[in-house]
Amino acid sequence: MKKNRVSVLALVAAMMVLLSILPLRATNEVINYTDINKIKTEGMQRSQVMELSSWLSDVYAPRLMGSPMYTKAADWAIAKMKEWGLVNVKAEPWVNRNGFDRGWTNDKYYMEVVSPEPFPIPGTPTAWTPGTNGLVRGEAVLVTATTLEDLAAYKGKLKGKWILTQAVPDVAAYWTVISKRYTLDELAAMEFNPAPGLEFGVTPPGQRAGAPIIAAPAAPAPQAKPAAAPAAAQQPAQKPQAQPQPAAPAAGQRGGFGAANARNEFFRAEGVLGTLSTAPRGHGIYTIGGNRAADPATTLPAVVIPAEQYGRIGRMLAKKVPVTIEADIKSTYYPNPQVFNVVGELPGTDKADEIVMLGGHLDSWHAATGAADDGCGVTAMMEAMRILKATGVKLRRTVRIGLWGAEEQGLIGSREYVAAHFAGRQAPAAPAAGAPPAAGAPPAAAGQRGGGFGGPLGPLEFKPEYDKLSAYYNIDNGTGAIRGIYLQGNDAAGPIFREWIEPLRGMGVTTVTIRNTGGTDHQSFDGVGLPGFQFIQDETEYNAIIHHTNLDTYERLQPNDMMKDATIAAVFAYLTANREDKIPRKPLPIQGQRGR
Repeated sequence: MKKNRVSVLALVAAMMVLLSILPLRATNEVINYTDINKIKTEGMQRSQVMELSSWLSDVYAPRLMGSPMYTKAADWAIAKMKEWGLVNVKAEPWVNRNGFDRGWTNDKYYMEVVSPEPFPIPGTPTAWTPGTNGLVRGEAVLVTATTLEDLAAYKGKLKGKWILTQAVPDVAAYWTVISKRYTLDELAAMEFNPAPGLEFGVTPPGQRAGAPIIAAPAAPAPQAKPAAAPAAAQQPAQKPQAQPQPAAPAAGQRGGFGAANARNEFFRAEGVLGTLSTAPRGHGIYTIGGNRAADPATTLPAVVIPAEQYGRIGRMLAKKVPVTIEADIKSTYYPNPQVFNVVGELPGTDKADEIVMLGGHLDSWHAATGAADDGCGVTAMMEAMRILKATGVKLRRTVRIGLWGAEEQGLIGSREYVAAHFAGRQAPAAPAAGAPPAAGAPPAAAGQRGGGFGGPLGPLEFKPEYDKLSAYYNIDNGTGAIRGIYLQGNDAAGPIFREWIEPLRGMGVTTVTIRNTGGTDHQSFDGVGLPGFQFIQDETEYNAIIHHTNLDTYERLQPNDMMKDATIAAVFAYLTANREDKIPRKPLPIQGQRGR
């Protein structure tokens, strides 16, 4: 009898250990497999996602926020969703302009080395920088000085020159495969072994959790979503040795931005024609960006070119061989452009006042067509809405799509929407005269609203719809197939999603991880305590060669992955819409705590 008792206790203990390592599952999730199969059949056999992607990336591109093409793309999306029978489809203006006082397009770009031997220079002007006012010609000069003291040596010597602003980079070969899918082992590690600091969905500053390392040449940090690496490979940067005092920040500027502005002001005052920069990744690839606050009256033409042409010019200059560059760049500014998001709905039935949201960002950078960042997210979510409408599946809650503007400038469009409809953090009260500023980062600029990335850090102001949102789902990590979902630290949602992915395992969806991923519009929702989720997606070529580069075109999209992504998003929207209860929420974020 005693022996049997010991055996029973051992068995119970073993079962408890087993249960502690297995993913917990909900016990009351109702999954209508008939409807799920309708969605899968429509999404995988009658997909329109690649046709939508061609329209958005071939015809209505690039879509820099505030440009006429952004508005044309929005008009196309609105017309298409109305054609499908969605309701309340419209452009919804932001309450605040968020610094978009002027739109911008590059209308002409020509640049060529004309001596000692002619060769073309492919490239793209940096957004919101001016043109050349016609055809200009001048010698190239390499200036790597960054301090006002060192720049003084060039005073009076740069008039009419093109400035190469950095040393010629070393370009490594692609020694490993560029495109990559998650292995089952990597997905398992993501689920059962959260990286340090990520156990509760907190992403350390500057990191995007969950993606495997891609062996590719280093590149400058992109504007919004930096390449990710496993936590084990992410080590704190070593403290640099003492350096000369950098150029003093301009009024109202901080750190390196102020130093860069002071450097460019020096070049402008000296009468240079413009500046050239590059990226060390080479292979004809370069990364683009821009500053919407740039004043055309005090800004120089700035062009990003591939490392191969940049290096050729720089190496000739090192040999004391003069290089002359000819250029004709035309850019147009548009005062007070329209700034807005696009929304549309499929109305619910008995819970129609409650909302499920799908979204991606409509804007893009301009060196390519924004096909993968984030045209494919936009078209996948549009296709998900089409699938739900075409199949006629019952939706108890209203399903709403949001196509956001100015994600590339800091999730602005989604923050504005969240602040207007759900909740926004207000700017903290100013400290009393003479009192030190509050701990943490300073508040956002006046008039800026919303939660998540880059927003104010004051107390939350809740809106009536706050309690009506069940969940928001986002796609914005390129064309790769969805393999699971990040919980953003929302443990209570885990058992629900683990049941939901069962009918999707045949499509490769296997993983639910507690981890957080950063830098996409789901943070605007998560930042105010709403359930906002980003899917785990295969890396494919996204961070290696696509993200914010001149290769972000239709050719990089993977059709089968795109069809899967739209179908999976439709399934998640369907299940969220028809669940008896809304998706549970995690505790509200602490006031003053930022996201990535």
